[in-house]
Amino acid sequence: MSVLSAPRFVGQRIRRVEDPRFLTGRGRYVADHEPVGTLHVAFLRSPHAHARITRLDPGPAERAAGVVAVLTGQELEAAQIRYAGFAGQPIAPLAVDEVLYVGHPIAAVVAHSRRQAEDAVELIAVDYEPLPAVVDPLAALAEGAPLANSRAASNVCFHLEHQPAEIDQLFQEADLIVRETFRTHRQTAVPMEPRGILATWEPVAGMLTVIGSSQWAHGLRDGLAAALHLSQSKVRVVVPDVGGGFGVKYGIYPEDVAVAYLATRLGRAVKWVSDRIEAMISDFHARDGIHMAEAAFRKDGTYLAIRDRMVSPAGAFMLDGSAAVLETVIGSLVLPGPYKVQAVGFTIDGVLTNTTPLGTYRGVWGPAATWVQEGLLERAAEKLGLDRVQMRLQNMVRKEDFPYHSPTGVVYDPGSYQESLKLAAERIGYADFAREKAEAARQGRLIGLGIAAFIEPTSLGAWQPEPPTVPYESAVVRMEPSGEVLVQVSVNSHGQGHETTIAQLVADVLGVDFSAVAVRFGDTAAAPFGGGTFGSRSITVGGGAALEAATKLREKVLAIASHLLEAAVEDLEIGDGAVAVKGVPARRVTLGEIGRVAYWIPGKMPPGMEMGLEASSRYVPPPMTFSNGCHAVVVEVDPDTGRVKVLRYVVVEDCGTMVNPNIVEGQIVGGVAQGVGAVFLEEMGYSDDGQPWATTLMDYHLPLASDVPTVECLHLETPSSTPGGMKGMGESAMVAAPAALIGAVEDALSPYGVRFQRLPLTPERVWQAIQAASQPK
Repeated sequence: MSVLSAPRFVGQRIRRVEDPRFLTGRGRYVADHEPVGTLHVAFLRSPHAHARITRLDPGPAERAAGVVAVLTGQELEAAQIRYAGFAGQPIAPLAVDEVLYVGHPIAAVVAHSRRQAEDAVELIAVDYEPLPAVVDPLAALAEGAPLANSRAASNVCFHLEHQPAEIDQLFQEADLIVRETFRTHRQTAVPMEPRGILATWEPVAGMLTVIGSSQWAHGLRDGLAAALHLSQSKVRVVVPDVGGGFGVKYGIYPEDVAVAYLATRLGRAVKWVSDRIEAMISDFHARDGIHMAEAAFRKDGTYLAIRDRMVSPAGAFMLDGSAAVLETVIGSLVLPGPYKVQAVGFTIDGVLTNTTPLGTYRGVWGPAATWVQEGLLERAAEKLGLDRVQMRLQNMVRKEDFPYHSPTGVVYDPGSYQESLKLAAERIGYADFAREKAEAARQGRLIGLGIAAFIEPTSLGAWQPEPPTVPYESAVVRMEPSGEVLVQVSVNSHGQGHETTIAQLVADVLGVDFSAVAVRFGDTAAAPFGGGTFGSRSITVGGGAALEAATKLREKVLAIASHLLEAAVEDLEIGDGAVAVKGVPARRVTLGEIGRVAYWIPGKMPPGMEMGLEASSRYVPPPMTFSNGCHAVVVEVDPDTGRVKVLRYVVVEDCGTMVNPNIVEGQIVGGVAQGVGAVFLEEMGYSDDGQPWATTLMDYHLPLASDVPTVECLHLETPSSTPGGMKGMGESAMVAAPAALIGAVEDALSPYGVRFQRLPLTPERVWQAIQAASQPK
């Protein structure tokens, strides 16, 4: 983009402007907002995975000290209060006569304090008739399996299949077919700030105001308006500082609807903030998919075709954004990853189970799809006796192939697939690693090297004829009379640094100092409509909208300056807070002077030009823009304990134009940390009767600082066609880290012939695999 041809701020390691308030405890989260007289909510939740409610008596709770009201599913049902799930299917916020998972909300108690509400919840009398629960998705598919929901006709809630005509022939012609089952485990995002909502009803105006911890202010507004039968103009959502989201705060939850309804019913401010135990069983879960995959190869290593039978649990409901759809559908579109194949086939079944509903979590499709693609290639290279890096390079999409049309119908824009793999292999010392591994073995040590080349589809514009998400983002850029700039964007930040990066973009376009740009978002009464923050698209799509709006405003600023300086626009340059005639810096007018004319002096404006300095944009990006890169990692496995230690970690990232390398690297390190947790520590498991194993952080093990390796970050920049040339990368490290770490552990255990089919690789599981394997070869 021409206005960024000589950037002053883009590409610089500018410190995040958000951080001082966060680091000094001055952030303002939902829990920090509490108007005088606020009432507090606690929820009664099901202790059963599946049961019929035979009796519900809220009377004892209603008579308890401090209690103002008790809300039941029957009341919401009578008022026809429901919210939309997948394809608009209605979901009751509170269970009416059947509970479908442990944690399913049944009733809400409103009291003057949270403690009073929680005490009263225990007084609600409930009788249950337990019903058979189905937890495992494969068991849910079996003939004669109990229904996870008695109102459903089947446990299969989503099915999609694509088997191109040529794929059977390619498998028949193959010299080698590699088959493997890869099973990811259930996780949850565990943001530092739990979910929360404060709702206030203004009866005279008929206005509902909600302060919520959300990734999508407009989506929460529209979902609440529809559920409560209110006009969208009568619902205002304000998203304050958000302490992490990772996908789990995208969309609408039953607690949101119940709390907002209670505010309208009581005419009071009503508040609920989840505690950690609630969060573990009620926040959307993720992953937990099964991939029964096979790939076809020629004996020279040529990759012919891949197909995958995917089974993904939806949990108790099919949500909008359900992992059963997004994790599998997007995964199928990019299943070959950065490699060229002739055909891709897949069959997808989304399955209802009596578990917490599954939604999105950082990377969504990526950790599983990358593990499948890299796991199959590793196994093929071993069976064919080929070097695993050379086999990858042989099959990768090359620069001359771009734009590359994948057999799945997706078009890859230019990237650095081979270059990033070569750089990662060089930096990790791949050429000498066999010698290092042999030397370690002589010392009785098991070390291994893992590699994961990846692509990440970002931007997600109109990637379907009727896309399931908003295919654009919006920005309004206004220059004040002082020459300072205010930017309103539709993307919400929950830690990404939007206030910094978007300011860097706009400052370069308008020729102002970075400190003169303020970025705002999260208030539906002020911010323009858009799709919120998801899918690594904030900088490409939200930033693209900001760039387009700033460019329009720049043109107006130059037109006014041209009129004031009596010089042609093409003879002007903008920078350092002023517009000057090229080569004659004394002939200049400051942006403050231009602002004064634009807002106060119509007679000095160009004839016919509207007063003010403001421009807007709704930027629709390409269907997908692909970032890419490669992770390379060395680990050591203790055969006596099964413990894994990460010795070195290298990441090569190509996200197009880097706006702020500090923020890019922060995202990389955070994704690697979550990858470590995913592979070695975290597991949200269930017993056969649907009882969750992990309901506190004593049971759900998150990575500590000591678990996270030092990450060496290297950068390549292949610009995209989006304004500014950026590509998204917020999820990329989480896309690749699990596959790289798993591959490294398998390489360390190659003397035992160990391959892993399911996660996590806990010390116990690794030790058991060693014990079960044959003696070293």
